[in-house]
Amino acid sequence: MDLLSLFRSSPEKQIERARKKVKEPHGDPATRINAAQRLREMGTAKAILALLDRFTINVSPSGQDEQEKLEVLSWIVEMRERAVEPLIEFLKRERQLYWPVKALRKIVPEDEFARKMSEILRYQWENPPASSDPKAQLIHLLGKVHSRRLLETVKLFLEDEADDVRLPALDYLFERPEDETREAILQCYLNSEERPRVRTYILERFTEKEWSVRGYRPKIEESLPEGYALTRDGTVKAMGQA
Repeated sequence: MDLLSLFRSSPEKQIERARKKVKEPHGDPATRINAAQRLREMGTAKAILALLDRFTINVSPSGQDEQEKLEVLSWIVEMRERAVEPLIEFLKRERQLYWPVKALRKIVPEDEFARKMSEILRYQWENPPASSDPKAQLIHLLGKVHSRRLLETVKLFLEDEADDVRLPALDYLFERPEDETREAILQCYLNSEERPRVRTYILERFTEKEWSVRGYRPKIEESLPEGYALTRDGTVKAMGQA
């Protein structure tokens, strides 16, 4: 071992020092971006994971914040496959998910993106985070991406404890064809007796889409709140609606 190696920091310590600077919301922006550049150059999975921590803070002014995040985003995307596993690890445990999801979407094809998002959401289902926000964000950020497995994964969240998770799950499912999601949504309605926001949202969307409650009519009819009724053909109608 030479004398210089005695004073040289280990890669782990270098990464940790850079991580702290990347996450510092105050002070000179050059300090943050230089630390981020160092992590980019190191390029290991741990360094990429530390680089992603830039997305966990907001700085002022907002224009500076977005500029820095766009630059980090471009670096992550350039790393391609090297960045995928760190992105997935990050998405499983963090709360600020918009930029990392955007990076993953740019790196992998749509079918793989659907698989990865299903994997992350199932992890969240089996290991619920302290806050409902990450689950709601992930479902919202799916957009129009679809696969059969992803559809079944999102259906799980119709039983989530938080309305703020059930509602984006419903929003996603209502964008699919009626025969793929209707029964799961109706079951969610019946299971949401103490959740007026959820029930109202479902009735509003059934009214808008003119979906039928066939197979569930007696139970739905007896639970309809004031202001709603079922038509002869089993669609939901808001009272006073022409």
